[in-house]
Amino acid sequence: MPVWYIKHSPNTIIPTEKEQLAKSITNLYVSYGLPAFYVQAHVIEDVPSTAFVGGEVHPNFAAVTIYHVARAFQSEEAKQRFLSGVDNILDPVFESKGMEWEYFTAEASRHLWKKSGLVPPQPGSEGEKKWAQLNNAVKLE
Repeated sequence: MPVWYIKHSPNTIIPTEKEQLAKSITNLYVSYGLPAFYVQAHVIEDVPSTAFVGGEVHPNFAAVTIYHVARAFQSEEAKQRFLSGVDNILDPVFESKGMEWEYFTAEASRHLWKKSGLVPPQPGSEGEKKWAQLNNAVKLE
């Protein structure tokens, strides 16, 4: 379950860009074999005068927090490949607007995760393939 929170300054990212970000984020994980419905993207506009950088309101900033539970990186190469994928998604949107941004990724134990009350199947298992095919969490027999 990757969850992305993209918090951005007011009036910087329009709805069509938010939707495209969500699709690009989902496609990144699907390319790694995750079911699309595992992926969440929350693109949230800050209320004016509620987000600060260095103690000051920043008019053109995005803070991205990425949480990973479904998978963990197994090598430095995998981490770098992922970071490159993130850059390929974020850089074109933010650079074209002259924005500043930062992001980080946190990994948590998949043993603390459930989807619709169900323990998700193991990565690459037939159960996970079934979930991916149905694009939904279902009880497996």
